[in-house]
Amino acid sequence: MSKSILINSIILSFGILIGRLSGYIREIVIASQYGATEQSDTILLMLTVPDLLNNLLASGAIVGILIPLLTTHPSQIEEVLTEFTKKLFLISLVFYIGLTAIIFFIYDFYLFGLLAISLLSVFPNIYTFIISGYLQFEKRFKKQSLNTLIFNIVIILFLFIEGNNIIFSFAVVIASLIRLLWIYSDLRYTNISIKSLLKSKSNHLLDYKILSFMIIANGLMFINPMIDKIFSSFLVDGSVAILSYAEKIYLLPVSVFLTTYAVAMFPDLSKLVSDNNVKEVHKILKKSISLNIIVSLIVGFILYLFSYEIVSLFFNIANLQEDVLFSISLVLNGYLVALCIAGTNSILLNLIFSHKWYESLIIYSLFIVSTKILLNILVLNFELGIEYIAYGTSFVGILSIIYLSILYIKKVKKV
Repeated sequence: MSKSILINSIILSFGILIGRLSGYIREIVIASQYGATEQSDTILLMLTVPDLLNNLLASGAIVGILIPLLTTHPSQIEEVLTEFTKKLFLISLVFYIGLTAIIFFIYDFYLFGLLAISLLSVFPNIYTFIISGYLQFEKRFKKQSLNTLIFNIVIILFLFIEGNNIIFSFAVVIASLIRLLWIYSDLRYTNISIKSLLKSKSNHLLDYKILSFMIIANGLMFINPMIDKIFSSFLVDGSVAILSYAEKIYLLPVSVFLTTYAVAMFPDLSKLVSDNNVKEVHKILKKSISLNIIVSLIVGFILYLFSYEIVSLFFNIANLQEDVLFSISLVLNGYLVALCIAGTNSILLNLIFSHKWYESLIIYSLFIVSTKILLNILVLNFELGIEYIAYGTSFVGILSIIYLSILYIKKVKKV
């Protein structure tokens, strides 16, 4: 089983590496054309704010909810997908209306309009992530690992097109639709089709109240990066861009390897937990966490020693000013602790998801998100530099590891 997880992890890592490199190219194009300015902040907000809903509703819900449901009801896969899609879509519509109402009072009318249009991308993204979740359940990782690449290719093409911000806001929606078509094409190799997501029949496997509760429990913890960018938009012009540029470097090792092993092991981990195979669960946890810690420390040490040189290597091509490069390296250093514990954090989260301890997760999620918001408010209140938002991310990561470890130990003792 460990060999299978490792192979799937390598497949995911390769695909995500290509996707992250395309994201780096996307940032280079933005940096080359707009630097770290108000315009670059606007473009990055159009890409970031939709991710607030994508991560809350789609990514969090799929990772933490759909796969365990499919594992629990292996003979009702089509029914699970039908009901899950229908109810998640309606819940997403409510969240879309709520978030657009909030940003109406935060930003001026022009920026509000841009964000409201780009937020429409959440609806095709729902179907993309549900299909990806099912393919992950079937251990088909190749096409879904390239989702980010497909999205970024479309975005990069639009960045090269001379147009205004309104055109780019629609580009975010178009890129999401093309990504949906890409991942949909992989369904032909499975036992379901797009019709499985659109049937009107419902077997009442879960109601709206439970699904909403589970989405909040699973999704809140995924929205911190988007919260950071929203708060950074109230700092000096260019802060969103600097945070995003540093994040691209920080997330490269995190996404390419440190968390992909956790994603690859999740279906197997859910099955082992469902079968109450405690011994095998602990065996996988021990191996995976040990491997992640070793690799994380090596990568973190290298980034610490050569942070400015690495930033220069990545962004000198964009002809950014030296003070901007220095600011990016400061933010990158702020993320180092978060980088070193990201893989372990993902593994512990998947362990909690597998046990379906959703009531405990919602308390954890509210605690983590509230702490991050409070830290960001302090950054704004004391007019601190953008790097302190990254320090806050690392601090919250430490709290997360401690919280999840204590939660798991207490739960296991009760069982």
